[in-house]
Amino acid sequence: MEPRLSKRSAALAAGALVVLCALFVLGRPGSTADHDHYRTQLRQLRVATAELEQDVLRQRMGMAALHGASDRDFDALAARARMLRTAPDFLPAEGMRSLNASLDAYLRVLEGSRGLLAAARAKDQQLTALREAFPRQVATTAALLPPGETREQVEALVVDVLLASRAQGAAPGARVEASLALLTQALAGQPAHAVLDGLEARARELMALQRSADASFQALLDHGATGEAERLITTYLQLQEQSQARAERTRIVLFGVSLLLVGYVIVVLVRLAQASAALGELNRGLEERVAERTRALSAASAEARASDARKAAILEASPDGIVVLDESARVAEFNPAAAAHFRLPSARAVGADFLSLALPASLPASQREAVHAALLQGSGAARVETPCLRADGAVFPAELTFARVHADGPPRTTVFVRDLTERKAVERMKNEFVSTVSHELRTPLTSIRGSLGLLENGIVGELPSQALDMVRIARTNTERLIRLINDILDLEKMESGMLELKLQPQPAQDLVEATLAGVQGMAEAAHVSLRSDVEGAPQVKGDRDRLIQVLTNLVSNAIKFSPQGASVVVAAGLTADGRVRFSVTDQGSGIPEEKLPRLFGRFQQLDASDTRSKGGTGLGLAISQAIVEQHGGRIDVSSPPGQGATFHFTLEALRVPAPGAGVTLPADESRHNVLIVTADADLSALLRGLLSHEGYRVVRAATLTEAAQAVEHAPPDALVVDTQLPDGPVLDWVRRLREQPRTRELPVLALAGRSQAGTKDAGTALLVDWLPTPVEETRLLKTLRYAMRQPGQARVLVVDDDATTRRVLCAQFERLGALCIEAADGESAVALARDTPPDLIVLDVGLPRLDGFEVVDILRQGKGRATPLIVFTGRELSRTDQRQLTLGITRHLTKARASEEELLASVRELLNGLLARRDAAAGPRKAMP
Repeated sequence: MEPRLSKRSAALAAGALVVLCALFVLGRPGSTADHDHYRTQLRQLRVATAELEQDVLRQRMGMAALHGASDRDFDALAARARMLRTAPDFLPAEGMRSLNASLDAYLRVLEGSRGLLAAARAKDQQLTALREAFPRQVATTAALLPPGETREQVEALVVDVLLASRAQGAAPGARVEASLALLTQALAGQPAHAVLDGLEARARELMALQRSADASFQALLDHGATGEAERLITTYLQLQEQSQARAERTRIVLFGVSLLLVGYVIVVLVRLAQASAALGELNRGLEERVAERTRALSAASAEARASDARKAAILEASPDGIVVLDESARVAEFNPAAAAHFRLPSARAVGADFLSLALPASLPASQREAVHAALLQGSGAARVETPCLRADGAVFPAELTFARVHADGPPRTTVFVRDLTERKAVERMKNEFVSTVSHELRTPLTSIRGSLGLLENGIVGELPSQALDMVRIARTNTERLIRLINDILDLEKMESGMLELKLQPQPAQDLVEATLAGVQGMAEAAHVSLRSDVEGAPQVKGDRDRLIQVLTNLVSNAIKFSPQGASVVVAAGLTADGRVRFSVTDQGSGIPEEKLPRLFGRFQQLDASDTRSKGGTGLGLAISQAIVEQHGGRIDVSSPPGQGATFHFTLEALRVPAPGAGVTLPADESRHNVLIVTADADLSALLRGLLSHEGYRVVRAATLTEAAQAVEHAPPDALVVDTQLPDGPVLDWVRRLREQPRTRELPVLALAGRSQAGTKDAGTALLVDWLPTPVEETRLLKTLRYAMRQPGQARVLVVDDDATTRRVLCAQFERLGALCIEAADGESAVALARDTPPDLIVLDVGLPRLDGFEVVDILRQGKGRATPLIVFTGRELSRTDQRQLTLGITRHLTKARASEEELLASVRELLNGLLARRDAAAGPRKAMP
């Protein structure tokens, strides 16, 4: 191959020539015409300035002006100077500033000369007027003087003054001074003449004016504008010389650069010529390599086509929808599974906006933003569950996985669409199964446990010892079965993410003491001692029942695996990193290191024989781990060989808030109206907060007049009266209320620091009770509750669709002294609650006709809204369910999870002392099937 110059080399050479031409143009000397014209204008300005000053001098000397020295001449010079601000282009900016500064100085001097000339001319005019008036004044003065030396001196003075006013220099002024001195000598010894004094003053004034006019003309000549014009020309010439010097240096530099470019072009051309020879050889080798690469690319292309075919087959056969989006989130590819999910042909989907195509318009803004955020995620895969829209308008649950694909070309996003309809159906069936199993298993087991407990406690009389042992065995194994069911259901809830925690501040000391109290019987049976070691007063935020469940599991295991006479230590304290560490330490044989990894697994026992010898299902530690992790903690174990084991977990410590204002009282949702009559605003606020918190509607009257009007308008359910009122005796008003049929039975509670005189006997007849101040809250609430309920035993409405459960619960409550009313469905419960308002309702949720939610909603509409309620159900209640299942003071207990003692303790608490008022003869239990 012959060497040849490439296009690039030719372009490079042509570019170098263009640059050389440009350098030649730039290096050419500039035109001198502008310089010559500007310099001529400057010289003309100087000549005109000099002629103006000469004319001024000629006029001063009394000669005729040749060119003129008027204001128009000055204006013409100034205009000519301003025109010179447009200088030649070759001057730099700095030179222009210097030249303009010289022009400004010239204009200032020119204006100063005009001012001096005007002042001098004004003084000349004054001088002329004085000069003309002075001889007449001298003649008048001389006529008044007698002939003699004085008159001669006056006449000589006028001659000297007139000569001095027309002459210049200091000599005429000296002659005038000499004449004045002689006149003064001649007047010596003679009487004073005011006329002569005036003549002397006028002479001196004329001479002073003459000197001032001479000084103005002298300043005009000394500081004329001609010198400034010369300096202006000098400045311009210096700037022009500097510009020429810079241009010369630039030409030299450009010439050097041109030489370098020429050298560079020559070097490039030489190298190109050398490279052209080698290029031919390289081209021959390149042709061989291209042929070889072509064969390799053909093979790779065939493999790529096969790979694309496989990928297309996978894309077509994928059960998940695969959608490829371009950079603007529009559909670029749409596989058959996606078309089936969305029921939309691929041709219609391509080009559409994916979010508009996939998301229903009714989707909440928060979910739409979550999907959009997942779409915009730059790295990794983002997965989100959301309802999606089919082409026919149907909505289906879907799991969208967004993955950003970075390859050749613009970035793409792949969306994997999985239809969750079947999974959701399976989850729903599983939840329904778990709910059904929990209810259907817990309800009969609760009845069995309760019945066995009643038998064990002697409800049918004292049992033989052998039968009593059988009952105890049956009750113990029933409780074991209940624990197993509870553990299985708890584990299922945890794995499905349905376990809800009631997070509240919990003192570590209370958690440890509650745990030890619950397992004390087990420890005593195993002859193991329990000890707590709580340092300080740490608090955590957690679910009390669940944390006690964790500690109970750990302590129970420690008791099981501790020898007789050993001790189990439950400790709690703050760690260095600000967390609370709970630990349970036993003195057992320890745990082998190889078995630690599977310790927290489901249905795991360290030894298969332990299942029977120690008891348990192997779920306790798995449940404990899940509860601790949901609290944001971590559970672990350390077990040195032969030294026992320590199970420990840490939770975030809760900072105890500083004491502040009291808790805001709840909104007024009362069952009964209570009228408070007191003039004490603080007492009224205290009672209002207390009673509103317990569910009463509180109305205040500050005087007896307001109270009487309120009672007349609508009698309250109870009246709380302060005996210290300013507008009359309270008991007289209460006595009048007792005399009226409408208010004869109105409960009245009196508040007083001490009983008033004469009211001891009236208290029983007129009042329900005397309450001393400060008011004891418990006594006030108990008295109000006694006063407004129907007389008789404490009434408990037991609502459950299982007859066995109702009988067992009623038997337990009747042993406490309560009168039980049974209802088997929701409608019966509502009817009984309205017919005979109960003091307590024990309510199951799964009821026929009306379920527990509907019963609570109906009772909230009437005066039953503040009735104490125990929700006793086998169903697991969420927080939302618990909020909906609330009347007055409410407790939520789960069947088979709550012990008999816990249920009875809640009944005693909510009946609030009514059990102490049993009638001597209790009526039979009422029931409605």
